[in-house]
Amino acid sequence: MASDLLNLGAQSVLTAQRQLNTTGHNIANANTEGYSRQSVIQGTNPPRQYGGETYGMGVHVENVRRSWDQFAVKELNLATTDYSFKQDTEENLDMLSKLLSSVASKKIPENLNEWFDAVKSLADSPNDVGVRKVVLEKAGLITQNLNDFHETVRRQFDITNKGLDVGIERINQLALEIRDVQRLMMKTPGPHNDLMDQHEKLVSELSQYTKVTVTPRKNAEGFNIHIGSGHTLVSGTEASQLKMIDGYPDVKQRRLAIVEGNTLKPISEKEIGGKLAAQFEMRDEHIPYLMDEIGRLAISFAHEINQLQNQGLDLRGNVGENIFSDMNSAFIARSRVVTASNSSADIAVYIDDLSQLKGGEFSLSYNGSSYIATLPDGQQKPLTLNQGYLSLNGLKIQINTPPDIGERVIIRPTRDGAADIKMATNDATKIAAQSYQASTSFAQGSAKFTIAQVGDVKEFEAYVLPSSDETSNEMEIRIVDKNGQLLATQPYQFAPGEAALNVVIPAQTPGGQATEFSLTRGAVVNDKFTANLNPAEGDNGNLRNMLYLQTSKKMNDHESTIISLYHNLNTDFGLQLSTASRLTDVARLEKDSAQSRIASVSGVNLDEEAANMMKFQHAYMASSRIMQAANDTFNTILQLR
Repeated sequence: MASDLLNLGAQSVLTAQRQLNTTGHNIANANTEGYSRQSVIQGTNPPRQYGGETYGMGVHVENVRRSWDQFAVKELNLATTDYSFKQDTEENLDMLSKLLSSVASKKIPENLNEWFDAVKSLADSPNDVGVRKVVLEKAGLITQNLNDFHETVRRQFDITNKGLDVGIERINQLALEIRDVQRLMMKTPGPHNDLMDQHEKLVSELSQYTKVTVTPRKNAEGFNIHIGSGHTLVSGTEASQLKMIDGYPDVKQRRLAIVEGNTLKPISEKEIGGKLAAQFEMRDEHIPYLMDEIGRLAISFAHEINQLQNQGLDLRGNVGENIFSDMNSAFIARSRVVTASNSSADIAVYIDDLSQLKGGEFSLSYNGSSYIATLPDGQQKPLTLNQGYLSLNGLKIQINTPPDIGERVIIRPTRDGAADIKMATNDATKIAAQSYQASTSFAQGSAKFTIAQVGDVKEFEAYVLPSSDETSNEMEIRIVDKNGQLLATQPYQFAPGEAALNVVIPAQTPGGQATEFSLTRGAVVNDKFTANLNPAEGDNGNLRNMLYLQTSKKMNDHESTIISLYHNLNTDFGLQLSTASRLTDVARLEKDSAQSRIASVSGVNLDEEAANMMKFQHAYMASSRIMQAANDTFNTILQLR
């Protein structure tokens, strides 16, 4: 019986010692991030039978339990992913909003208004070359300001791409660290309390970057770590890696993929969640939207001013030339289309109707018989080829060489508009102050009348009338001089794909020069276009048309002015930032609540641990007295003679 008492005391001492060790471990790690409180679970030893009676045999340690709630941990990981996404989105929008509020950005509407003020001064003295130079100087400030702002925003695109690389590198590191922890778990029998803390800490950090799902494997072979909508990043003792691959058809629009063995599997950016999703949203939505809208402003302003220039006469009596880059030049029209490197498609996109022009990008595909446009909202719209062009959102899309069947091309009508705007002239005399179209013009149709060349005939009227051939239903153009003398006639008929009809008034003297003008489609019977190409000193009719552009609602289906595009953009980003801030506050509260729930289950309470330390210390001392009693009993027995 004395030996049983000694064993009982020894087991009791060992149990109390392990209780003390575990309590000390808890106290030591009270401030360790990710640590979960541990507790010793003790159980009663099987009893023994002596003389028909049952006697207890003391205590033993069953296991060291980790205080842990699976559902609370899952909730915290989800809340962490959501909070990281919304916090980064708020920071990204705040950065772009500050860009729009910067001095350089505010100069955009200021420079535009100063240019109109300079034009107003020129309208008072159209022949003053000094004032004309001021107009060109202000125009140069507009182009430089827009170019610089576009470059600033474009650099943010590059910075975001680098941020994606850094994030993916860290995710790959975490995948390897989680794999290594799981290998350690499988080398030794469990439970692996401290390793599980380390494992959950790594998973928690991973959940900042992407949505994470953890599922246990069979036979205690570790865990499977899934990201996004179920892509396996870690499977037991093996880890996959994420990688950025070239986009299609835009190689710069790199996409996310996961390397699984020898295969490369693309991952949709919309399903990834966390910091990565915020970075992709910044790169693919917020930055392009800003560039598109500033580009739309630049294109609209340059396009309208150039058109007005072409409708007036300069200081030397010539038809006005472009002040800014031609936004419908062949090079710029083709640059709006993004194709794959091996594509044979030849497509050009021209601005046709500013009131319908929209920012954003859309894709165009060809199925062999028709074209399908996929709009930013995912809606698919079939387009019909008409006279060599497709029409959509104020654009005329010229198909020179169609894409291959199934091939997808991307069209970005305004993305680089702020970079494309340049000064086309530095000659102040080429500002077209005088309007050549007389007030007697009367046109009910939508045709546009433009002088191409000033020749001998300086004053004339062009009528659109029914054909003189009574058997024809067509119309014709009749041109008469100021005295009513017939100068020329020409059928008002267009060849397939022809946008404007070029009309020539023959030279009136030997060795003279013909006068040429163009008339687009859309004229109706009895439309009249009157031109006066005689230089008139002090005429400011075309300058007044330019000034009207400052307040004319040309954009957004005739609801916005060109300058208001900037203010609308600034307001839009401000509203997005305000909404993002509120969503971040809600996500922060949800994450804090999840952390509090974890802390209530797994956190170390120092007061409670101190009480446990005293309790187990007393148990240790009492257990040692059991051993002392057993020792005294042995000594008494040994002393018997």
